[in-house]
Amino acid sequence: MQLEQRGSDLPAVWSSTIEAWTLQANLAKNEKEILLQFGATLGQHDFTQQKKHIQLALHHLEREMHEARDQHLKYAKLAKSLGVLAGLFLIILLF
Repeated sequence: MQLEQRGSDLPAVWSSTIEAWTLQANLAKNEKEILLQFGATLGQHDFTQQKKHIQLALHHLEREMHEARDQHLKYAKLAKSLGVLAGLFLIILLF
């Protein structure tokens, strides 16, 4: 475990883990930045401050999730409309 190594601190381990994990996950730049900023605050404050940082990170991630859902709905409607129009175009073209 990286934390057990001598000289490793939690923010550095968090940052390297997030960097490695984002190669496998499909995270947007904003989501990665939120997680990196959150990791930079780990272990540097008392319990109540840590709780506030966790709630703040969750709030930011929820906002990103809502934006992603909105984009998904927008592009899903666009793809559906393009499919219908392409079908109509083929029908008109063949007749």
